[in-house]
Amino acid sequence: MSRRDPGASWSVDQGPRAPRPWWQLVLGQWPLFVVLVGVSIGLAWVGLTHWKRGSFTLGFAFAVGTLLRAFLPADKVGLLGVRRRWVDVVCLGLLAGGIITLSLVVPPAP
Repeated sequence: MSRRDPGASWSVDQGPRAPRPWWQLVLGQWPLFVVLVGVSIGLAWVGLTHWKRGSFTLGFAFAVGTLLRAFLPADKVGLLGVRRRWVDVVCLGLLAGGIITLSLVVPPAP
């Protein structure tokens, strides 16, 4: 009787795949969680009338999302990867650059 290699890929001939525990499913989405925490902190600062600091934090969170999407392999990126890699990176990068530029260029209220 041969033992299967745990790193080997699954095939249809092996039957249905056993479901993963819920905590593995949740931990597999850590890149999206990191970005959402940054967006939440930024929105909280905006809500507390620190709009420049909050918008910079929002832009920084999107920049982190850009780097995570650009450099993580496809099986680790989770729900942060929606489209092709280059489309996600370009969209997130433009969004991050625009928000950061806006937060640095607009003068503060007197």
